Amino acid sequence: MIKIILLVLLALVLLSLFAGYYIFNSVFLYNDQQKGDKESALDPASIDSDSDLMRPTAGRYYAFRGPYIDAFKKLQLKELTIRSFDNLTLYGYLLEGDPKEVVICVHGYKSSMEEDFADRIQIYLDRGSTVLLLNDRAHGKSEGKYLGFSEHDKRDVARWIDKVNEMYEQPRIYLHGVSMGGATVIHCADAGLKNVCGIIDDCGFDSIVNISKYLIKDMYHLPYFPFGDLAWFWSVIITGVSFNTSMGETCVANSDLPVLFIHGKEDHFVPCWMSERMYEACKGPKELHLIEGCGHAAAYMMATEEYTAAVNRLLDGEFK
Repeated sequence: MIKIILLVLLALVLLSLFAGYYIFNSVFLYNDQQKGDKESALDPASIDSDSDLMRPTAGRYYAFRGPYIDAFKKLQLKELTIRSFDNLTLYGYLLEGDPKEVVICVHGYKSSMEEDFADRIQIYLDRGSTVLLLNDRAHGKSEGKYLGFSEHDKRDVARWIDKVNEMYEQPRIYLHGVSMGGATVIHCADAGLKNVCGIIDDCGFDSIVNISKYLIKDMYHLPYFPFGDLAWFWSVIITGVSFNTSMGETCVANSDLPVLFIHGKEDHFVPCWMSERMYEACKGPKELHLIEGCGHAAAYMMATEEYTAAVNRLLDGEFK
């Protein structure tokens, strides 16, 4: 009887470890097959359904950004590279404008610079800013098997900032991130990065641990313990990413940088309470814009004038 109980317990432990590994792998791994299958996964029947984390504005946003992506592909971008702290070649694409005002754009989870910034870049085109659009690790041409999930990405952004400071004399650098990119730039807030003058966080999560707790329940319908903790275990073992190293509230509480928070009120991927909490904790000049009826990453479409005016105020040093 004892042997049977021990075998059952061993089986449960192994099953839990496998489940944690499965969750980790599905979240962090982004291989060529997954990239190739991405567009085919956009089943029109599922867009804006109850299971679509991008609801309720996914369909409208796919249509809205189409012409912007076509125009984006015609921009004359200069390809740049850096080496990451763990020796990956990472790619960025530079649109040269005013060398004194440089905006570094960081896209979201399993997304791309075209998908997340083809529309928003219009703000910077109108200003004549220099814009550097990044391919996060494991995205686009950038090397890497696993996503940095904001934790490694913040270190990559720091290296891109070093490169910008080498290229230009005393530039004013601004960081603009969407979704996971928003978390990345928020997690840079208290790093004391040279010449960074402000941050735009568009629907970014506050920490890996909090977004994991939310999504494991919403996507997998599982309790965080033990499955989230086991995913955390595999993440530390395989990628070196701990879920609680960077906490958004702490990062902005320890910084005097101006921060613009933008979030859709109906976001089902990254809940807007994360931006609200970070806004409350933020010690520097700040604004919070919560957009009515807006799902994940669709704020520019839903409130173009409000979004544009807020970004311009930040870059013009008008935040209080």
